[in-house]
Amino acid sequence: MQTHSDAFSIGKLITDIAKHFNIKKSDIWKRQFELLSMWLGERGFKVTLSKDCEDIIKWDEMLVMIDSAPQWENRYYALLHECGHIIISENPENFEYNYPYYIRESDERRRRSDAYKISLLGEEIEAWKLGRNLGDNILNHFIDHKKFDKMMTECMMSYVFWITEEE
Repeated sequence: MQTHSDAFSIGKLITDIAKHFNIKKSDIWKRQFELLSMWLGERGFKVTLSKDCEDIIKWDEMLVMIDSAPQWENRYYALLHECGHIIISENPENFEYNYPYYIRESDERRRRSDAYKISLLGEEIEAWKLGRNLGDNILNHFIDHKKFDKMMTECMMSYVFWITEEE
């Protein structure tokens, strides 16, 4: 398992591999994205890239949408995160045990509750953790943990700001 201190060595390793095979570094991240898309395909999901869209799962369409604007490495990390949500959906009882409401709750009163907001925040954190584990330990992909953590933190902070907004 890679550690957070491995971030520089992962960046150097990616650079060295790209040089050795005379490819762009982005090709490595793109290939990992494609392999992750195949993993999702085995679960019945299709992955699409769309300009300026929110990274999201459309559950009723079995579709994962990823913003095409960021570079391949960030697209890959976003897709890992969405995979984390799918892993949670495959075992909802594990999530429900630890959080007040499962976030697919449709009752609007519950959706406005603090318990729902905490459950949503919890699922987002779990999705990042499960996505990282999938890429790092199951698929044995390259992950620059510093960059992954930075992206996770930025995304999580947007939820923290939303949760703490006054109604």
